Amino acid sequence: MAAVPLPDGRTLLASGSHDRTVRLWDPTTGEPVGAPLTGQSDSVQALAAVPLPDGRTLLASGSIDDAARLWDPTTGEPVGRPLTGHTGWVEAVAAVPLPDGRTLLASGSHDYTVRLWDATTGEPVGAPLTGHTNTVQAVAAVPLPDGRTLLASGSQDRTVRLWDATTGEPVGKPLTGHTNTVQAVAAVPLPDGRTLLASGSQDRTVRLWDPTTSEQVGQTETPGSVYALSLLPDGHLAVGYGDQVAVMRLSADLP
Repeated sequence: MAAVPLPDGRTLLASGSHDRTVRLWDPTTGEPVGAPLTGQSDSVQALAAVPLPDGRTLLASGSIDDAARLWDPTTGEPVGRPLTGHTGWVEAVAAVPLPDGRTLLASGSHDYTVRLWDATTGEPVGAPLTGHTNTVQAVAAVPLPDGRTLLASGSQDRTVRLWDATTGEPVGKPLTGHTNTVQAVAAVPLPDGRTLLASGSQDRTVRLWDPTTSEQVGQTETPGSVYALSLLPDGHLAVGYGDQVAVMRLSADLP
Protein backbone atom coordinates (compact mmCIF):
# COMPACT_ATOMS: atom_id res chain seq x y z
CA MET A 1 0.00 0.00 0.00
CA ALA A 2 0.99 3.64 -0.38
CA ALA A 3 -0.44 7.01 0.67
CA VAL A 4 -0.81 9.30 -2.37
CA PRO A 5 -1.21 13.05 -1.70
CA LEU A 6 -3.13 14.94 -4.40
CA PRO A 7 -2.79 18.61 -5.46
CA ASP A 8 -6.31 19.36 -4.12
CA GLY A 9 -5.23 18.47 -0.57
CA ARG A 10 -6.78 15.01 -0.46
CA THR A 11 -4.75 11.90 0.23
CA LEU A 12 -5.72 8.63 -1.40
CA LEU A 13 -4.67 5.12 -0.47
CA ALA A 14 -3.29 2.87 -3.22
CA SER A 15 -3.37 -0.92 -3.04
CA GLY A 16 -1.91 -3.55 -5.37
CA SER A 17 -3.11 -7.09 -5.85
CA HIS A 18 -2.52 -10.53 -7.32
CA ASP A 19 -5.41 -9.68 -9.68
CA ARG A 20 -2.87 -7.49 -11.58
CA THR A 21 -4.57 -4.20 -10.73
CA VAL A 22 -3.91 -1.14 -8.60
CA ARG A 23 -6.86 0.46 -6.86
CA LEU A 24 -7.26 3.90 -5.30
CA TRP A 25 -9.37 4.47 -2.19
CA ASP A 26 -10.67 7.41 -0.18
CA PRO A 27 -9.38 6.62 3.33
CA THR A 28 -12.02 8.83 4.97
CA THR A 29 -14.93 6.91 3.44
CA GLY A 30 -13.39 3.58 2.50
CA GLU A 31 -14.86 3.98 -0.98
CA PRO A 32 -12.95 3.25 -4.23
CA VAL A 33 -11.89 6.24 -6.31
CA GLY A 34 -12.15 5.73 -10.05
CA ALA A 35 -11.70 2.52 -11.98
CA PRO A 36 -8.94 -0.01 -11.26
CA LEU A 37 -5.58 0.86 -12.82
CA THR A 38 -4.80 -1.90 -15.30
CA GLY A 39 -1.68 -2.54 -17.33
CA GLN A 40 0.63 -4.68 -15.23
CA SER A 41 0.46 -8.20 -16.65
CA ASP A 42 1.07 -10.01 -13.36
CA SER A 43 0.75 -9.51 -9.59
CA VAL A 44 1.50 -6.02 -8.26
CA GLN A 45 4.20 -6.36 -5.62
CA ALA A 46 5.11 -2.76 -4.68
CA LEU A 47 3.72 0.79 -4.68
CA ALA A 48 5.13 4.24 -3.92
CA ALA A 49 4.06 7.85 -4.24
CA VAL A 50 6.46 9.88 -6.42
CA PRO A 51 6.35 13.67 -5.87
CA LEU A 52 7.57 15.58 -8.93
CA PRO A 53 9.29 19.01 -9.05
CA ASP A 54 6.27 20.52 -10.85
CA GLY A 55 3.98 19.79 -7.89
CA ARG A 56 2.32 16.68 -9.29
CA THR A 57 2.48 13.34 -7.52
CA LEU A 58 2.61 10.16 -9.55
CA LEU A 59 2.06 6.62 -8.35
CA ALA A 60 4.67 3.95 -9.10
CA SER A 61 3.95 0.23 -9.18
CA GLY A 62 6.24 -2.78 -9.48
CA SER A 63 5.15 -6.21 -10.67
CA ILE A 64 6.04 -9.85 -11.15
CA ASP A 65 5.97 -9.01 -14.88
CA ASP A 66 9.53 -7.58 -14.37
CA ALA A 67 8.40 -3.98 -14.99
CA ALA A 68 7.54 -0.83 -13.07
CA ARG A 69 4.85 1.61 -14.18
CA LEU A 70 3.95 5.22 -13.41
CA TRP A 71 0.35 6.42 -13.07
CA ASP A 72 -1.44 9.74 -12.72
CA PRO A 73 -3.59 9.19 -9.61
CA THR A 74 -5.90 12.09 -10.49
CA THR A 75 -6.93 10.51 -13.81
CA GLY A 76 -6.05 6.84 -13.29
CA GLU A 77 -4.12 6.90 -16.58
CA PRO A 78 -0.64 5.41 -17.10
CA VAL A 79 2.16 7.94 -17.56
CA GLY A 80 4.64 7.01 -20.26
CA ARG A 81 5.69 3.51 -21.18
CA PRO A 82 6.47 0.67 -18.76
CA LEU A 83 9.91 0.90 -17.14
CA THR A 84 11.63 -2.22 -18.42
CA GLY A 85 15.14 -3.56 -17.98
CA HIS A 86 14.91 -5.80 -14.93
CA THR A 87 15.15 -9.52 -15.66
CA GLY A 88 13.21 -10.54 -12.56
CA TRP A 89 10.22 -9.51 -10.48
CA VAL A 90 10.16 -5.89 -9.29
CA GLU A 91 9.76 -6.28 -5.53
CA ALA A 92 10.27 -2.69 -4.33
CA VAL A 93 9.89 0.90 -5.56
CA ALA A 94 10.67 4.23 -3.90
CA ALA A 95 10.87 7.92 -4.81
CA VAL A 96 14.35 9.44 -4.52
CA PRO A 97 14.40 13.27 -4.43
CA LEU A 98 17.83 14.63 -5.46
CA PRO A 99 19.55 17.82 -4.25
CA ASP A 100 19.31 19.31 -7.79
CA GLY A 101 15.49 19.18 -7.68
CA ARG A 102 14.99 16.08 -9.82
CA THR A 103 13.10 13.05 -8.55
CA LEU A 104 14.25 9.56 -9.42
CA LEU A 105 12.41 6.30 -9.00
CA ALA A 106 14.35 3.38 -7.53
CA SER A 107 13.30 -0.20 -8.20
CA GLY A 108 14.63 -3.38 -6.58
CA SER A 109 14.32 -6.77 -8.20
CA HIS A 110 14.69 -10.55 -8.11
CA ASP A 111 17.57 -10.03 -10.55
CA TYR A 112 19.63 -8.87 -7.51
CA THR A 113 19.91 -5.28 -8.81
CA VAL A 114 18.56 -1.83 -8.08
CA ARG A 115 17.73 0.45 -11.01
CA LEU A 116 17.19 4.22 -11.10
CA TRP A 117 14.76 5.98 -13.43
CA ASP A 118 13.96 9.60 -14.20
CA ALA A 119 10.40 9.88 -12.90
CA THR A 120 9.60 12.72 -15.32
CA THR A 121 10.77 11.02 -18.53
CA GLY A 122 10.68 7.34 -17.59
CA GLU A 123 14.25 6.92 -18.86
CA PRO A 124 16.82 4.80 -16.99
CA VAL A 125 19.51 6.74 -15.13
CA GLY A 126 22.95 5.15 -15.11
CA ALA A 127 23.81 1.48 -14.94
CA PRO A 128 22.08 -1.02 -12.63
CA LEU A 129 23.38 -0.94 -9.05
CA THR A 130 24.99 -4.30 -8.42
CA GLY A 131 26.43 -5.90 -5.31
CA HIS A 132 23.60 -7.78 -3.67
CA THR A 133 23.79 -11.57 -4.01
CA ASN A 134 20.05 -12.23 -3.73
CA THR A 135 16.66 -10.60 -4.33
CA VAL A 136 16.34 -6.90 -3.42
CA GLN A 137 13.25 -6.72 -1.21
CA ALA A 138 13.23 -3.05 -0.12
CA VAL A 139 14.48 0.39 -1.22
CA ALA A 140 14.26 3.82 0.43
CA ALA A 141 15.70 7.32 0.01
CA VAL A 142 17.87 8.57 2.88
CA PRO A 143 18.30 12.39 2.82
CA LEU A 144 21.32 13.44 4.89
CA PRO A 145 21.82 16.72 6.78
CA ASP A 146 24.75 17.64 4.48
CA GLY A 147 22.40 17.79 1.48
CA ARG A 148 23.28 14.44 -0.08
CA THR A 149 20.66 11.79 -0.73
CA LEU A 150 21.60 8.16 -0.27
CA LEU A 151 19.60 5.17 -1.43
CA ALA A 152 19.24 2.19 0.90
CA SER A 153 18.47 -1.32 -0.33
CA GLY A 154 17.64 -4.43 1.70
CA SER A 155 17.97 -7.95 0.39
CA GLN A 156 17.41 -11.65 0.89
CA ASP A 157 21.21 -11.81 1.20
CA ARG A 158 20.61 -10.46 4.76
CA THR A 159 22.43 -7.18 4.13
CA VAL A 160 21.57 -3.53 3.64
CA ARG A 161 23.55 -1.50 1.14
CA LEU A 162 23.88 2.26 0.71
CA TRP A 163 24.34 4.02 -2.62
CA ASP A 164 24.96 7.60 -3.71
CA ALA A 165 21.71 8.35 -5.56
CA THR A 166 23.43 10.96 -7.76
CA THR A 167 26.34 8.81 -8.96
CA GLY A 168 25.04 5.28 -8.40
CA GLU A 169 28.22 4.40 -6.52
CA PRO A 170 28.16 2.28 -3.34
CA VAL A 171 28.71 4.19 -0.09
CA GLY A 172 30.59 2.50 2.73
CA LYS A 173 30.53 -1.19 3.50
CA PRO A 174 27.43 -3.43 3.43
CA LEU A 175 25.46 -3.25 6.68
CA THR A 176 25.61 -6.73 8.16
CA GLY A 177 24.10 -8.27 11.27
CA HIS A 178 20.66 -9.45 10.23
CA THR A 179 20.34 -13.23 10.19
CA ASN A 180 17.48 -13.41 7.68
CA THR A 181 15.95 -11.52 4.75
CA VAL A 182 15.81 -7.71 5.08
CA GLN A 183 12.24 -6.88 4.05
CA ALA A 184 11.97 -3.16 4.90
CA VAL A 185 14.15 -0.05 5.10
CA ALA A 186 13.26 3.52 6.09
CA ALA A 187 15.00 6.83 6.77
CA VAL A 188 14.51 8.12 10.33
CA PRO A 189 15.27 11.85 10.90
CA LEU A 190 16.16 12.64 14.52
CA PRO A 191 15.38 15.86 16.45
CA ASP A 192 19.13 16.61 16.69
CA GLY A 193 19.37 16.92 12.90
CA ARG A 194 20.89 13.52 12.17
CA THR A 195 19.23 10.89 9.98
CA LEU A 196 19.38 7.20 10.86
CA LEU A 197 18.43 4.23 8.71
CA ALA A 198 16.05 1.57 10.05
CA SER A 199 15.99 -1.97 8.65
CA GLY A 200 13.44 -4.68 9.40
CA SER A 201 13.98 -8.38 8.86
CA GLN A 202 12.49 -11.84 8.98
CA ASP A 203 14.88 -12.37 11.90
CA ARG A 204 12.32 -10.45 14.02
CA THR A 205 14.48 -7.40 14.62
CA VAL A 206 14.54 -3.74 13.68
CA ARG A 207 18.07 -2.40 13.52
CA LEU A 208 19.15 1.25 13.42
CA TRP A 209 22.24 2.36 11.51
CA ASP A 210 24.24 5.55 11.13
CA PRO A 211 24.38 5.92 7.31
CA THR A 212 27.44 8.19 7.53
CA THR A 213 29.55 5.55 9.28
CA SER A 214 27.74 2.28 8.32
CA GLU A 215 27.69 1.38 12.02
CA GLN A 216 24.73 -0.12 13.90
CA VAL A 217 23.51 2.18 16.69
CA GLY A 218 20.44 0.36 18.00
CA GLN A 219 18.30 -2.76 17.84
CA THR A 220 14.79 -3.79 18.86
CA GLU A 221 13.40 -7.34 19.02
CA THR A 222 9.88 -7.96 17.69
CA PRO A 223 7.50 -10.91 18.20
CA GLY A 224 7.31 -11.62 14.47
CA SER A 225 8.93 -11.21 11.08
CA VAL A 226 9.17 -7.48 10.21
CA TYR A 227 7.67 -6.73 6.80
CA ALA A 228 7.11 -2.94 6.87
CA LEU A 229 8.55 0.25 8.35
CA SER A 230 6.94 3.68 8.06
CA LEU A 231 7.85 7.01 9.62
CA LEU A 232 4.93 8.65 11.44
CA PRO A 233 4.32 12.44 11.53
CA ASP A 234 5.39 12.57 15.19
CA GLY A 235 8.82 11.11 14.32
CA HIS A 236 8.15 7.64 15.70
CA LEU A 237 8.48 4.52 13.58
CA ALA A 238 5.54 2.24 12.71
CA VAL A 239 6.66 -1.38 12.55
CA GLY A 240 4.61 -4.05 10.77
CA TYR A 241 5.33 -7.58 11.96
CA GLY A 242 3.35 -10.81 11.86
CA ASP A 243 -0.27 -9.65 11.79
CA GLN A 244 0.31 -6.57 13.97
CA VAL A 245 1.60 -3.00 13.81
CA ALA A 246 3.51 -1.42 16.69
CA VAL A 247 5.06 2.01 17.27
CA MET A 248 8.78 2.19 17.95
CA ARG A 249 9.77 5.18 20.06
CA LEU A 250 13.35 6.04 19.35
CA SER A 251 15.54 6.49 22.40
CA ALA A 252 16.86 9.97 23.08
CA ASP A 253 20.18 8.52 24.22
CA LEU A 254 21.13 6.96 20.88
CA PRO A 255 24.88 7.49 20.34
